[in-house]
Amino acid sequence: MKKLLLIFPVVLLLTSCAPEPEPIDYGSDICEFCKMNITDNKYGAEVVTHKSKIFKFDSIECLFRFKKNYINNDEIHSEWVSDFSQPGKLIDLKKAFFLKSDIHRSPMGMNVLAVESEEVLNEIKNKDGGNELTYNEVFDLANEE
Repeated sequence: MKKLLLIFPVVLLLTSCAPEPEPIDYGSDICEFCKMNITDNKYGAEVVTHKSKIFKFDSIECLFRFKKNYINNDEIHSEWVSDFSQPGKLIDLKKAFFLKSDIHRSPMGMNVLAVESEEVLNEIKNKDGGNELTYNEVFDLANEE
């Protein structure tokens, strides 16, 4: 029992320090890459480092351009993006489903939205059209020159 009491505070300390995303303050936070004000809660994104540093972005393409040019993959704990269908809700970028559709205009003009489920992606695609993309395809598209 005494061992358990000694282990509990250590486990609590370790879990309370785990890097996590934080809500984007739309209208106040500034994009780390393009330095524009982050205003559209359907397109915001974040990178969280292992040291709990948070970089916020106004779009997926700004996150991917920042990732290519300013941060090493081994520094990144997690990547997050706003769920287009639930504005302001951050979802795991690596698990997201992507749709490129010029009907839905993103802040930086790449016009790629992210959602949490394939079902929602298909609903939007059936209604508005567009092309499904993978994480790697979005990364490559964002970094075309």
